[in-house]
Amino acid sequence: MTRTSIAAALITAALAVGLTACSSDSEPTAEPTNPSTSTPTPSPTKSPFGADAISDLGVKIERDNATTILETVEQRGGTPQQAIAALLAAKAETIWTSGLRMAPPATGIRDIFGWRLSYNLPADSAEVVQAATNTFMDNAATVTVNEDDSVAYALAVQYADPRGYNEKEHFSSKGETAAGKYSASLSEAQAAYAELRSAG
Repeated sequence: MTRTSIAAALITAALAVGLTACSSDSEPTAEPTNPSTSTPTPSPTKSPFGADAISDLGVKIERDNATTILETVEQRGGTPQQAIAALLAAKAETIWTSGLRMAPPATGIRDIFGWRLSYNLPADSAEVVQAATNTFMDNAATVTVNEDDSVAYALAVQYADPRGYNEKEHFSSKGETAAGKYSASLSEAQAAYAELRSAG
């Protein structure tokens, strides 16, 4: 064989291998599957408790306190709307946690509704949460705002407190307002009520 014929043979062989590889690439590697007609399982609703907690204990504290609020309102003969308003106020003020430091310029420890703790009870106890909720309900008896507007109602109850609601003692971050915090807490308060009632 001459050099020319050897080169031609090699080129022909290379082309044959390339064509074979291309044809195999175009073949399907698996049988096509029919799309699933089953309905996907919906994700469970995310619990409002523990979003800001750093431990399981924090989640439990939030949930237990919210349960105490709800049960106290119901024991007082309160409506579901009042329960949601109380949950909303506590969420906005303290994220359902009592015994926190008050916002400056105020000093001291605050209860679950953001007020300076004045009860002779442990700051993080269920008893102090119940006492604070009873005060909330006492104030609720003096307001005439429609309960169906949870944000306006919860704020009205807080403003009706004879201790005088000083917004700066409750919210000190720049641009933070009671109205803004209460509005932002509404959906979580509603979710908390739904979760606690479904478990009750």
